[in-house]
Amino acid sequence: MKKNVVYGLVVAMVFVLLSVGSILIIYGGQKYKENDNNNIVTEEKTIEEQTVQVLALDESDKNVIGYISIEKIGLDKAPIAEGTDLKTIGKYVGHFENTSFLDGNVCLCSHNRGSNAAFFGEIKNLVEGDIITYITKYETKEYAVKEVKQIEETDLSVLNQTEQNQITLITCVENQRNLRQCVVGIEV
Repeated sequence: MKKNVVYGLVVAMVFVLLSVGSILIIYGGQKYKENDNNNIVTEEKTIEEQTVQVLALDESDKNVIGYISIEKIGLDKAPIAEGTDLKTIGKYVGHFENTSFLDGNVCLCSHNRGSNAAFFGEIKNLVEGDIITYITKYETKEYAVKEVKQIEETDLSVLNQTEQNQITLITCVENQRNLRQCVVGIEV
C-alpha cells in the first residue's frame, strides 16, 4: 500500500512539473508594450507557427483574470476573478471555476444590488443583439445577447459546456429568492 502511495505522488509531481514547464516554455519571457487607451498591453508572439496576441492585465491586482464591459448598461471594465464565493463576488465579477475561460461556455456571476461590486444590476435590461465585451490576457471577445431569461436557482444546466463560444451571465432576481437572472450571449 505504501508503495502505491509513493508511486502516486511521484506520478503527480511529474505531471505538475511537466505542466509548469509547458506553460513557461509557451508564455515565458514575454515583453509588453503599453497601450494608453485601455491600460492593456500587447505583444504578438509566434507559438508553433501561430501568431498569438498576448494581453497583459493590470498587474496591481493579482486576482484579476479579465474584465467585462457592456456599454448598453454603462458597465466599463468590471474586474473578473476566479470563483463565485461571497468573498470573491463582494469585490469582483466571479468566474465559475468549472466553466470555460476562453472557448465554449464562459460563465460569470455578480451581485445586482447591495454591494460595491453589484456589477450585474442592469443585465435584466439587456435585449437581443446588445454587445458584451470580455477581455482576458489572451484575447478580447465580443458576444451578442441571444437570450435574457429567469431560471430557478437550482438550474445548473446554464453552466454546461457548449460547442459554440458563448458567455453566460447570472445574478439574483430582486425579491425572488429562488430565481436567477440569466443572460446568454453568442460570440460574434
